[in-house]
Amino acid sequence: MLKILLVTQDDPFYVSIFFEELFKQNLVNQFELVGVIIQPPLGKKSKKKLIKQMIDFYGYWNFLVLGIKYVLYKVLNLIAIKLFKGNFPGAFSVEQILLKNNIKIFNLKNINSKESLKFLTSLNLDIIFSIAASQIFKKDVLTIPKMGCFNIHTSKLPKNRGMMPNFWSLFNYENDSLSAVTIHKMNETLDDGEILLQKYFNLDPKESLDSLIRRTKKLSVVAFLEAIKILNNGNINFIANDSKFATYNTFPTYEDVKRFKAKGCQLR
Repeated sequence: MLKILLVTQDDPFYVSIFFEELFKQNLVNQFELVGVIIQPPLGKKSKKKLIKQMIDFYGYWNFLVLGIKYVLYKVLNLIAIKLFKGNFPGAFSVEQILLKNNIKIFNLKNINSKESLKFLTSLNLDIIFSIAASQIFKKDVLTIPKMGCFNIHTSKLPKNRGMMPNFWSLFNYENDSLSAVTIHKMNETLDDGEILLQKYFNLDPKESLDSLIRRTKKLSVVAFLEAIKILNNGNINFIANDSKFATYNTFPTYEDVKRFKAKGCQLR
């Protein structure tokens, strides 16, 4: 049975959907989940820069609504973890979901540090899976698992590499109405590794970005479990992730969001 470590980030709104959906499945005998590393959201970005980025993206009103929801989630999460050890109605963080399901949590702030490399090596892993990990894995991390590191990316790679792929897929809907959840092997270049599988789905320009992200988080679980079966069986046929056809996007700016809305697309 494959020994797998998951690396994710502390996001109560979207990443938690993946883990909620994952633990609804019967995972017994599918793989051994060694544990989960929870990283800070959006890597090393300062709080000031993060807040400005979110205001530019959502606008002041939606940012305020999300901010209130975020604070509420933090309070409920604190109650769920401190008083109930995760066994509390609802899902207010990845940490709470993992505690509720008795999964080990490893708090490695920098996955590329010498201490982290030593710890990861000691786990004797077959695979490390990135579930929206917020840090780039460097070569020393990528070579630790026997079968390598894999990532889930919610676009039809090689298109829409980089940040917020669902946003850019909707943004470019008129050019390509088909997207995918892609699972690919990781290398030192972002979203560049060869593709293990892709689960295709149709885009709907009337669907909000929020709804699309939620939909693809659930589809990501389907793709993840299918990938585990392929890797378990050893019947692996990688697909080229050809950089000649790649498009790369950064986090959407204020102007990008204006153009997104001008096309009739909605964030929420």
